[in-house]
Amino acid sequence: MKFFGEYFLAALNTLWANRARSVLTMIGIVIGTAAVISIFALGQSAKSSIGQTLGVFGDQGLFLFPDQSSRRVNAVQVTWSDYQNVLAACTRCAKVFPVYDNYYSVRNGHSKDVYELASDTDYVTDKLVMAEGRRFNSDDVDGARAVCNLYWGLKQKLFGNAPALGKYVRIAGRRFLVVGVYANISAGVFNSVIGGSDALNIPYTTYHRLPDSQIQGLQLYAAPGSTSAQAIDDAEAVLKRLHPNATFQSFDSSQQGATFLQVIAFVAIGISAIGAIALVVGGIGVMNIMLVSVMERTREIGIRKAIGASRGDILWQFLTEAVAITLIGGGIGTIVGVAAAAAGSSVLDVTFAGVSAGISWLPIIALALGSSLAIGLFFGTWPAVRASKLEPIECLRHE
Repeated sequence: MKFFGEYFLAALNTLWANRARSVLTMIGIVIGTAAVISIFALGQSAKSSIGQTLGVFGDQGLFLFPDQSSRRVNAVQVTWSDYQNVLAACTRCAKVFPVYDNYYSVRNGHSKDVYELASDTDYVTDKLVMAEGRRFNSDDVDGARAVCNLYWGLKQKLFGNAPALGKYVRIAGRRFLVVGVYANISAGVFNSVIGGSDALNIPYTTYHRLPDSQIQGLQLYAAPGSTSAQAIDDAEAVLKRLHPNATFQSFDSSQQGATFLQVIAFVAIGISAIGAIALVVGGIGVMNIMLVSVMERTREIGIRKAIGASRGDILWQFLTEAVAITLIGGGIGTIVGVAAAAAGSSVLDVTFAGVSAGISWLPIIALALGSSLAIGLFFGTWPAVRASKLEPIECLRHE
């Protein structure tokens, strides 16, 4: 340890003696390290925060809809009878629900407008928090009760800051009791996709009794021991028997979420790899400066060898200087990258995902400093070997 400490201290003295050149040489390493750390950390933060946001909505299962691209789409309509047939015949399905989603006139006192009305069940897989009341239970669904859950935005429009629990609203002319209000959903750009705030839910059995209600499709959950594909195939086979000329499309909500997160991770890695090019360019700059340094200090090398320095001593001297440049540059770049990533994630995460997730700094910093050390060793080896092979006589003759 003392051996390397002495070389490192000597390297620092040499770098300090050539401060301007050392700083210019480090700039490439600083920029490359900062770019890799900030992009990689932002990618990790985005993946964590979006995953956290999507996790709140839980596993929404599988969805099966009439193919919207089919020319016969107008002729294909999933009916309540279709739903009951799938429920009875799909042996690979643990749960089957009809999906309703449309716009209806909603009124509270003199306040009246058209809002999104969706169906819901008593099978809860999400982690949405209720600001007031409760979710639907089996009595609400089995009895097709006229009850509703409001999302926070609609509750504010209809009732302002006053409690909505226990109040009534009119949907398509019918009175519905408010039994619950969802807390404000903070999902960033996903609010409009997975949690419209100006909306309300009613039990699907109640929705079925509304005038002009139409089933959009079916929501399924695979039975234990069955895969998602098997459940979809089983349910689709039932619908195909009922509608031989119809085509259907399906998607797995959990799989789509996982795929989306994988894409974010791959994009972050790809952009980080582009940032790593700056590190390589910085390493080439270090090698160039070290070659110049060897040429300028040829007489010094000759004198050291003349008084007993070995080839190994010369090699370690120049190699340590190269490593010192990249480690100091990597350290400064790490500080800059961490600061940039911390500032960027606090803004981007809240904007896009609605929440800010933590970043695992230790592996990122270890990777950055390890990369700096590796670049110093890789690009510093050739100049160091070249210096160590110089002949003392030739060095002393060098002007």
